[in-house]
Amino acid sequence: MRAQPIPGWRASVTDLGLPGSTPEAPLSSRVSTNDDQRWSDPFVGSLGDAGFLMARTSGGPDNQWWLAGIDVRDGRRLFAPVQLDSGEFAPKCFLNGPDALLCIRQQTGSATAWVISAHTGEVTYAGPTDLRTSTGKLGVSQVGIYAIAQSMNQGAYGVGPRAETTWFVPGAGDVRTSFIHSNVAPQALATQTTGGRGSDRMVVFSLVDGGVITPELDEGLRPLAAVSYPGGFAVEVVEQARKSTADGVVFFDDDGKQLGRVDTSDFLSRSSMDVPIVESAPDSLVFSREGFELAQITRFGPGSMALLIGNRLFIAGTRHGAPAKQYDLQTGIEGKECDLFIGAYVGSDGTVGVFGDGNPGAAPVTTAIDLATCEPLWTITSPKGSFRDMWRVNTTLVQLSDDGTELMSLVAPS
Repeated sequence: MRAQPIPGWRASVTDLGLPGSTPEAPLSSRVSTNDDQRWSDPFVGSLGDAGFLMARTSGGPDNQWWLAGIDVRDGRRLFAPVQLDSGEFAPKCFLNGPDALLCIRQQTGSATAWVISAHTGEVTYAGPTDLRTSTGKLGVSQVGIYAIAQSMNQGAYGVGPRAETTWFVPGAGDVRTSFIHSNVAPQALATQTTGGRGSDRMVVFSLVDGGVITPELDEGLRPLAAVSYPGGFAVEVVEQARKSTADGVVFFDDDGKQLGRVDTSDFLSRSSMDVPIVESAPDSLVFSREGFELAQITRFGPGSMALLIGNRLFIAGTRHGAPAKQYDLQTGIEGKECDLFIGAYVGSDGTVGVFGDGNPGAAPVTTAIDLATCEPLWTITSPKGSFRDMWRVNTTLVQLSDDGTELMSLVAPS
């Protein structure tokens, strides 16, 4: 990744099986969800080397919408494009576990769903659903690789093979998910507030079956807020006799077995989902999932973002254009500040990071940065209005062409 990559395999929209234009039928197929590239977001997600994208065919009164799948090892389509429905706006699609995808079209007062095999593209269910794409009652979110339905002040639900709710965990319906596509494994657990309005207590549960994980706590301790990470979760604890101020943070594996404890009255960050961070002043603290202190970092608050790339942790505020601080979690030493927006992270080989510019209104720019020196290594630019985008699928960088009609892998020059 230190040298500017070149295209490897290429796959046009017709290679994916989407309709092409002919003199008799002047159709136009494109990997996109909107005529305006600023609002187009066609990447649904990935499972291993399988990438899933939304596409549309225009040429009639409405867009015909499709779900396409591609094997990024060689650029071959996974299955024939799945025909959804026609309409001005795209349905919303989600991963739902290792074997299925879920697409939802919400209309006024009703919704239609498609449940699709992630391996064959077979539509195993198409019909009405109580699920919605908007927040509120049974609004669906992508949490890890699962589609989770949430209802405010009621709780979280799993989604089954007929786009119906399955397991249920009561709570506030405020499951957190990260909008950064990081390198860490997808989360297996989630948390939500429970215990009524104004509660400071959270429940931890499995995204697979909704099973509640009860942490092993020492006698006399009561759990408060919790945050899940790949491989486990952390919980603020308080002595039963006290009201709300934390006495410490306890660290657990995915099964709720205690791994370690830190005595502190500071709070566990709710916005870092790669590694545990305890918010404090003037410095915050980063911990391993076992509870070992790894680094003292700049003050980390609710408006901050964290991105873990290998052993490097990047910290930045949400303001676009602000530099990101970095810390080596093996040594705890602060490294160079990097002029990058971690919210537009694409991927990394461990020493080089690829980032977008995070500015949807500008001409697309993608830059590779040496993570040790923060020096740019190469840049790909496109004209304003381009549909070009880039995603990481497993260990492959996949780029969409400027006109949205071709996908390609990006590989090192020979």
